[in-house]
Amino acid sequence: MEDKKKQVNLIISLVVALIAVIFVVMNTSPVAINFGFFKVKLPLIIVLVVMVIIGVLLGWFLGQDKNFHKKKN
Repeated sequence: MEDKKKQVNLIISLVVALIAVIFVVMNTSPVAINFGFFKVKLPLIIVLVVMVIIGVLLGWFLGQDKNFHKKKN
């Protein structure tokens, strides 16, 4: 039963990753990002890839916290 749940999670993760990749590839126009003190003009694809990576890292860190509390008990 646990293997089936892992497979379903893997499939859902792959579908979400595929949708994210398609979305990122379709948005390549340059955009200006204002950080307050300075402005940077980058292709939107780079901004989106960085944001997806930050989201994945945040999700992973939050998941690790939950796993840490499970193992501690």
